[in-house]
Amino acid sequence: MSRIGSFAANGANLKKIGIAVLLFVCLAYSNHFTSGFEFDDFHSIVNNEYIRDIKNIPLFFTGIKYSGTNPGNQGYRPVLVTQNAIDYWLAGELNPIYFHAHIFLTYLILLVFLFFFFKNIFNVVLPNKQNNLIAWMAVAFYGLHAANAETINYICMRSDSFSTLCFLASFLLYMIPVTKKYYLYIFTVALAIGSKETGAMFGPVLFFYILFFEEDVSLVELITFKKIRSTLSALKKATPALLGSFGIFFLIRSIVIPSADEPIFAGTMTLASEWQYFYSEWVIIVHYIGNFILPLDLSADPDFWLIDSVINSRVLLALCLLLALVVVAFVTSGKKETRPISFGILWFFIALAPTTFYFGTIGQMINDHRTFFPYIGLVISLSWWLRLLYLRYEEKINAHAYLPKVLVGVYLLVISLHAYGTYQRNIVWSSSETLWYDATVKSPKNGRAAMNYGLTLMAKGKYEETLPYFKQCLEAMPYWAYININMGILRNAMGFPAEAEQYFKNAVRYQPFVPDGHYYYAQWLQKNGRTEEAITEMKEAVRISPGHAGFAQYLAELQATTGSTKEERIKKAEEFAASHPTAGGYIQLSLSYYKEEMYLECIKACEKALELDPNSAIAYNNICSSYNAMQQWEKAALACSKAVKLDTSFQLAKNNLNWARQNLKK
Repeated sequence: MSRIGSFAANGANLKKIGIAVLLFVCLAYSNHFTSGFEFDDFHSIVNNEYIRDIKNIPLFFTGIKYSGTNPGNQGYRPVLVTQNAIDYWLAGELNPIYFHAHIFLTYLILLVFLFFFFKNIFNVVLPNKQNNLIAWMAVAFYGLHAANAETINYICMRSDSFSTLCFLASFLLYMIPVTKKYYLYIFTVALAIGSKETGAMFGPVLFFYILFFEEDVSLVELITFKKIRSTLSALKKATPALLGSFGIFFLIRSIVIPSADEPIFAGTMTLASEWQYFYSEWVIIVHYIGNFILPLDLSADPDFWLIDSVINSRVLLALCLLLALVVVAFVTSGKKETRPISFGILWFFIALAPTTFYFGTIGQMINDHRTFFPYIGLVISLSWWLRLLYLRYEEKINAHAYLPKVLVGVYLLVISLHAYGTYQRNIVWSSSETLWYDATVKSPKNGRAAMNYGLTLMAKGKYEETLPYFKQCLEAMPYWAYININMGILRNAMGFPAEAEQYFKNAVRYQPFVPDGHYYYAQWLQKNGRTEEAITEMKEAVRISPGHAGFAQYLAELQATTGSTKEERIKKAEEFAASHPTAGGYIQLSLSYYKEEMYLECIKACEKALELDPNSAIAYNNICSSYNAMQQWEKAALACSKAVKLDTSFQLAKNNLNWARQNLKK
């Protein structure tokens, strides 16, 4: 037995290795928990009113509108939205630490599942106690791989990690006779699909697992029908998974997700022919393979353009590399002991299939977080190939006392470099400025990256420095609503109101179904004394995105200022609250009452808001303000104490609390 093998044979040592792997992963990600919400997190989490009430969870399974405030990005991912609601409920606010802690905990569970999954596959083809060690080594490589940091840091991309977790759970449930007998793995498949649609790939992946490891059929024998009975047996065994995977997927697509009869995607989505899209994806897949080998080209928002012709050096080279992988898959499927290599390659391609093939439109052709699920296949192939290579030269290696130590040293160096890379990617994700500056460097042709970095500069008041980045984005994406919105905000801040209005109008005209265009234009209109026009824009924003946390309140605020008499203003505010019975709606009603000096009514409206959201610091502050106005200082101090306790940074509540206490002393 080899030195490495004797070490693995010790069960106590194996447990120590497993604990060490998980601790190493924790260390690599120790600096990521305070990373904030970025990019799609805003419409799916930050602005999403629905996740702020945990009682809404049953609604998430009934439609797509609950997944986010931007109609162009809505999808049926009820499991994802449920997790966001739970984390908001636990935190009592939008605290990213709670979200990251939950995501990372599921990541550690995923790695444990991955160990058992790897071990089971390896034991099927070559039973050996060393497989436990090899499995943990493979898990460490995957768990620390720098490319995975993109998924773990990007909060709304927990959809990838949790879907993969459920995918692995389905495999493990299939591998256990009792749970397999009762088809319990179909339940976890449903959870995987409910988190992200790629979970529907379980059926095809399971089919090849059964074909290779249970029915002993190679890919050559599959396509030449040499083992037709075994092939049919594999198909029969995989049928429940295939029906479950694709059945759930198509049920969602045909019933839950409505057909888009409005041009909500115009200007933001990639439009292409099926063939052009397909061969362009070949280059992207090779990019993913490159990042698996050496992850130096990671970007939060990679830049890539459709390639005009298949007769292109990049396309042809990519085709050759991918065909070579296919050949390797065919060759290694011929022998039982090499089939994990073939299975891993097939896993990689099948996992990428949903984004490799054309489905009319797709927002982004390339995203580095999409490799989280497919890379498991490459890890299976690589780890088992290295395992077989070691076995082939085991005697020669063990003949030299230093060689096993050298190999262990090389492995530890590789995963340490990945851990360092992961730690550095966490630093990049630690703030919007570092994230988007990195994206502009890595993806200089990406308009979105340029705009997002420009936003960090604009927030600091560096308008002249912001302008070139916005212009770069506008040149690349002239019909995108968000760059027109931000150009409007910037030019208005720089003292060009007429130019600003034109940009706001462009945003609304180019993409009328993007609610933010109407919202920001309404703000500009209100500041310029055109309140009635602002109300019209906000009504459209609320119609498009009723779940946005701020739209309804802003509309109520606008409407409350337009009545000619006190009675008309109050009536409008009450009608709005009745049609929007949310915590935010009642808080807005309380503000209307307060402005009209109806303090008892203000307090009652806040109490209704607290029934819906007991952790609303704003509601307690408004109660405090009303009691202060009525000179009931003790009640005012009690209310504002609760507001400050809920939000220690709430300066207005602190001021109201101090006012109440000063008067109590008098």
